Amino acid sequence: MKRSAWIAIITIITVCCVVGGTFYHIFAHGGRTTTGAGLEAFDVVNVDVDLMNVTITAGEEFYMSCEYSNGLEPLYEVINGTLTIKQRVYKKWGVNNAECSLTLTIPAQEVMDSIDVHTALGNITLEGISAAECELLSNLGNCTLKKCSFDEADLNVNMGEISASDTSLNEAEIKNDMGEVSLDECSFRDLSITAAMGSVKVDSALNIDGYDIDLAADLGSVRVNNRDEGTKYHQKGDAGELEIDTNMGSIQVKY
Repeated sequence: MKRSAWIAIITIITVCCVVGGTFYHIFAHGGRTTTGAGLEAFDVVNVDVDLMNVTITAGEEFYMSCEYSNGLEPLYEVINGTLTIKQRVYKKWGVNNAECSLTLTIPAQEVMDSIDVHTALGNITLEGISAAECELLSNLGNCTLKKCSFDEADLNVNMGEISASDTSLNEAEIKNDMGEVSLDECSFRDLSITAAMGSVKVDSALNIDGYDIDLAADLGSVRVNNRDEGTKYHQKGDAGELEIDTNMGSIQVKY
């Protein structure tokens, strides 16, 4: 792609950042409220909200706590083993900041069937959580995983960072339009990472000598175990798969 095209793309994204940041700060809500409640047992989590930092962590019981500006309170219910969380958003022009942070606690021994979290503005954090399926999407915010385990995972961020540490991803697809992707001491069998504008770092907890590996950095460098490999690297194998593609950013893989 020509340099002029990249400059145009960067300009458009920068404008979007400014506009997005402006909208983030013009929701006017007076006062703060803190709530907490015990929940019925569930094995499916569905979160679809506009402005909320969402944290899901291992604990002793099913419990939810939230601190929010007036007008951003969460709406939730547990029906047939499914916890659904949405948000009532009252928008009013002004200059005050609006915030909402929700923490969901799940007993440490529980393995969820499915976790699905979508937020337009806000960070998503999972710690000590196990699930058969996990899908996370933040339009503007970071996605962080710590000591988690998933059979299948789908992680998407439009603008922010994606990071995971000491986590088993097994089969996973990771996409980031603008921001870095960093995996530290993580294990996987089939992993695909796409980063449009940002670097990718993968520190594998497993020896992936027998994996089929394809790495390509259009405008960046590729390093494998501290060796420079130019802009592309390929290794044949049948023990697993690792595919990483960046449009503008470097790739580093260690194992």
